[in-house]
Amino acid sequence: MQNKLKGRLKGISTTEVKRKIDAGEKPFIIDARGPDEFEAMRLGIGEHLMPLGAIRKRLGELPADMNAEIICYCKISLGGYEAALAIEANGWKNVEVMEGGIMAWPYPREK
Repeated sequence: MQNKLKGRLKGISTTEVKRKIDAGEKPFIIDARGPDEFEAMRLGIGEHLMPLGAIRKRLGELPADMNAEIICYCKISLGGYEAALAIEANGWKNVEVMEGGIMAWPYPREK
């Protein structure tokens, strides 16, 4: 909460993410969990698996537009926050963290 209050974290609710998807918007969504966690449970909304430890090596897979909307998440948000920081440190400007991570997703999941 302190990071959000100090402007270090730009959060987005699960309901807002769902609204964007349903409206046909196409934010670049990153699941920063590991492959095992991803296989066990995923949202199925077009997210990209980019484990936190691999983000810096895979920056070339992010949108070329540095203003493109990027939404990061993990299980409960900590890894999503760390992924967002790494991405922002490399120049992307519109990076958000899905608050509560996959555990806060109240809609059907792929698995």
